[in-house]
Amino acid sequence: MYNEDISNLNNNFESYRERLTNFSNEFELGLFLHILRKNIYLIVLMVVIALTGSAIYLRYTAPVYQAKTIIQLSSSDNAKQVLNVNQLHEDNSLLAEIELMKSKLLMTRVVKKLPLDITYYEKGEVLIDQRYPASSFVVELSQIADSSIMDSPIYVRFEPNNTYHLEYKGAKLGQTEKIGRVVTNRYFTYKLLVIDANHFNRVENEEIEFFFKLNRPGTLASKYIRQMGVKILNNTAQTIEISMKDNNPGIARDFVKAHSVEYIKFDLENREQSATSILRFIDSQLDTVYRNLRDSELQLNNYKKENKISNLDNLSSLFFDYFRQYEDEIVQVELEESMLKQMLEAIDSTDDGLDVYNMIPLLMGTKYETSIATMLDKLRDLLVQREDIQFDLKEGSSRIQALDYSINIQTNLILESVRSALDKLDMRKEFLQEKIAEYENSFGELPQKELEFARLKRLFDINEKYYTLLLEKKTQYRISQAGYVPENRILEQAISSNQPISPKKNLITTGAILAGVLISLLIILVKYLLHSNITSLSEITKLSNASITILGMVPKYKKDIPTSQLLIDKSPKSMISEAFRSLRTNLQFMGHASKGDAKVVAITSTTSGEGKTFVTINLAGIISYSGQKVIVIDLDMRKPKIHIGFDVDNVKGMSTVLIGKSNLEDCIQHSNVDHLDFITAGPIPPNPAELIISERMQEVLVELKEKYDVIIIDNPPVGLVTDGIQMIKQADHPIFIFRADFSKKQYVQMVDRLINENDLHKLSVVLNCVDVDRNKYGYSYGYGYGYGYGYGYGYGYGYYDDNKKDSHESWLSRIFKS
Repeated sequence: MYNEDISNLNNNFESYRERLTNFSNEFELGLFLHILRKNIYLIVLMVVIALTGSAIYLRYTAPVYQAKTIIQLSSSDNAKQVLNVNQLHEDNSLLAEIELMKSKLLMTRVVKKLPLDITYYEKGEVLIDQRYPASSFVVELSQIADSSIMDSPIYVRFEPNNTYHLEYKGAKLGQTEKIGRVVTNRYFTYKLLVIDANHFNRVENEEIEFFFKLNRPGTLASKYIRQMGVKILNNTAQTIEISMKDNNPGIARDFVKAHSVEYIKFDLENREQSATSILRFIDSQLDTVYRNLRDSELQLNNYKKENKISNLDNLSSLFFDYFRQYEDEIVQVELEESMLKQMLEAIDSTDDGLDVYNMIPLLMGTKYETSIATMLDKLRDLLVQREDIQFDLKEGSSRIQALDYSINIQTNLILESVRSALDKLDMRKEFLQEKIAEYENSFGELPQKELEFARLKRLFDINEKYYTLLLEKKTQYRISQAGYVPENRILEQAISSNQPISPKKNLITTGAILAGVLISLLIILVKYLLHSNITSLSEITKLSNASITILGMVPKYKKDIPTSQLLIDKSPKSMISEAFRSLRTNLQFMGHASKGDAKVVAITSTTSGEGKTFVTINLAGIISYSGQKVIVIDLDMRKPKIHIGFDVDNVKGMSTVLIGKSNLEDCIQHSNVDHLDFITAGPIPPNPAELIISERMQEVLVELKEKYDVIIIDNPPVGLVTDGIQMIKQADHPIFIFRADFSKKQYVQMVDRLINENDLHKLSVVLNCVDVDRNKYGYSYGYGYGYGYGYGYGYGYGYYDDNKKDSHESWLSRIFKS
């Protein structure tokens, strides 16, 4: 069983592949177009469903608006250009500025600038509308006693007589209060005021709920970070675009405006703070060095007066060259040592932790600026990370503890680096002092007074150089600070469009139409691949390997078939009447009985619904038009239909004749057509098969042959029961009916087996209910058989009444047909 299923799947797959490969074939293309035309309603239905879905989506999806602004980052240092002064501030890259713009630190500052500490909402059946910048009511908050209520909706239920009450988490919060009265509950103290009373009157009959939220700045900052976009527009021009998406266009516009202004302000504050820290350090050093310089100058002057020494011109020039060289180095060492000690004092005097921003200015201009500043930058990054996450995490969380541990390690590393640098400076200083002592010993023979004078003069020179150096640095930083002018400017002010960026109505509507069409076409393609019905006579010939004789076809009747299924008398010039004339002609050419003998035509099909009764009645009618006497016998006693076709009662008929209950003459009934009689099936018997093969049935045929030229028998479907096989064997013209787009292709194999097993080589096939409109798509219904008789029905030549347009046809039907 499993192998058979696999084999069937393989066969089906090969069939589908063959169909797709031969899709350009005229037959396959015509079949696809026919299925498409029959399922045009499906395309319309899917498009309607898609449009309905898109309309519902557009109706119940909150629109998203976007506001944008453009900032150009620029700065000029006039002092550097004019005086060739070292740059005081370091340049930041665009990527660093973007990270600052998106940081929670700056976003929190922006949120605090906007009136978003309390937000107001109106909730409909589906959508929630944030009322900004103006709401129909406002809450004036005085104090928050319990912050757990923040970031949660608090509903306002308005009642008659200017009263209201609050609801929190589905429960009433406090009592019913008067509007405008100061109220204190367990969470906060507030006063509610109504601003726009007319708005309440407008929404009074609508199901609108009012609520507000008390917001934490950190929560709002996290929310708007996800909604904000920052991107580089032009790297050369240093331009950045800041955008904000929100359901409220006012919030998007105001947030972008506030963000750009706050960023520029924050940048200025940061640069001013850095310059101020450097100048404060220089001023503190100047005071100390000035006192040392003043003391050394006083000592030198007193020594000159006491010892009457005016200058050192008599000392050897070489002595002074060496001494000045080492003195200069000692000055530099003492300067660096003073700065590092100042840093240690600043670190030890700070209780709240290491102030990174004040440490960096202390290192400006020293050889330790690169090494220690790098460690300070890393420490600053760790501190910024801790500041960002402390808004979202509690103190004592594992992540904050990890960051604190890293900060502590980095701080200790910086301290050890500073101490190590101080130790090296001390060693360097001791070395220089030893060298000076050596030279002093070498020149010990100089007069003692001149040596003391030289020592005092050297000390004075050291202090003077140090003081002069600090004054130069102070002047340099003052000039640099004055010459630096930040030029960050807003190139394009934030403008909020009234048109939402999403959902886009035209795009969604177009997409819905395309989706509906594509889905319906996909369904139609699946139907095409799974199509297993007989559609044309050429298919029957192909499936039977031309072993089955083709008698002809009957076109599909476009109108409702009347109760009386006899149509050829009502429309003698119709296409369907001509089709039956062709069947009659072909039967004459295929005659097997000798001339003058009555012919028996037995008609059957595979299953019910293929139209054998319809073909039987109309074939009998068209033969009777030729002057031959025709009688129709209904042997489909399990499901009789001949009496319905002729619109008569089925009180008696073949069943009563075969059991001897009625005479044959009494059961013969006359139709409205000359020379056409019929016998109905009669009451349904319990043993129709035995009655059909009985001797009485043969006697009835003999009697009817004496009176009629043609006997047409409507047999039961041989695919369901075997009752009609006996009559099929005896008939002069056995006819098998297939119905187009109804009968399955495997029915052809069953007919082929029926012919071979019962030696029914006289059996011919009629394809019923063929849609001739397919010829408009080049879909061929031609057929051929051994006799060579081909009758073109002349479709489209204006002969048939069917070609006339139906004046009562609806315009929608005409569109579908076209």
